[in-house]
Amino acid sequence: MEVFELMEGHYLVGNQGIYKVQEFLGQGSFGKVAKCTKLGSPECYAIKIMKSSWAGEREFKMMKLIKDLDPDENHLIKMYEWFPFQNMTCIVYELLDVNLHDSLMNEVQLVHLCWIRVIAQHLLKALKALKSIGVAHCDIKLDNIMFAELDSVNVKLIDFGLAVETKKLSTETKIQVTPFRAPEVILGLPLDESVDMWALGMVLASVYFGNYPFPSETEYETIRAMVQIFGLPEAEVLHKAKNKEYTETTGEQVEIKNHVINLDAMIAFIDLLKNMLEVNPQNRITPIQALEHDFITMKHLSVLLPCGSSSMMPTLAEARRTVQADTLAQASTTVAQKGHNTTL
Repeated sequence: MEVFELMEGHYLVGNQGIYKVQEFLGQGSFGKVAKCTKLGSPECYAIKIMKSSWAGEREFKMMKLIKDLDPDENHLIKMYEWFPFQNMTCIVYELLDVNLHDSLMNEVQLVHLCWIRVIAQHLLKALKALKSIGVAHCDIKLDNIMFAELDSVNVKLIDFGLAVETKKLSTETKIQVTPFRAPEVILGLPLDESVDMWALGMVLASVYFGNYPFPSETEYETIRAMVQIFGLPEAEVLHKAKNKEYTETTGEQVEIKNHVINLDAMIAFIDLLKNMLEVNPQNRITPIQALEHDFITMKHLSVLLPCGSSSMMPTLAEARRTVQADTLAQASTTVAQKGHNTTL
């Protein structure tokens, strides 16, 4: 049956109102995502329009499973309704702003560790909520994590088109795109919800380093790189991370005086990554354990990250700056005035 060719200005008749297509935000093999307004309402929505009724019904089924989870508290995208239209399946979601790939991925621009900490905390809450109802997302990647607003620190997990009940995962299940694919998926081993923890670890590492940690052209290259990187001594991994921390927009290493470095925070971040990227899924950190990790709580540190608590987080533009305004001397004076003892 021929699928209706949807264009800007067309109307979609839903169960809760009539939506007008304003613009298309993206397109994939499933169909399109359109920014729409609802007649009689000032609100804008993101409507996922799928050619396949099977794919649409499958995604709607998964969204119904998570409907009782508070989408704001658990950092999950909010769904409003589902309806068929002209041989297509439409799911109405809240309109979010920009994804992590488009906003933060840059090899030469530093993303503050305090920003990464809040992103990690939000997504670990999402994984904790999904685990509580026995659901695995199975497609966590940079594109499927979005900021609610351009300068907001609030991120949400989107796109449950490949989500599955954990009990239905099997060794034959082909899930996750290659850069974020867990080793047990590549090797055809038994699977559980910990595949999402691996993928989230890869997301955080990618944002911090500005690139994918492992080559991803083929699964062979990926698994080979995993073996090599996990064979590195911890000191060498930390050294690589510190070099990134000292990198300016030129991509060249700069002197430590141009940055306020909290080594404790960096060590905690690397330790969390190690636990998230544990090759053996049975030993991989769980969402509850990760939320209690030192990098997330920061309770063990005498000095918090330079930007302090989440209420003092920088804007997105500030997070992408590579050099903080304070020199090491100025920062040391500030720390001394506050009565803190630390090594910068």
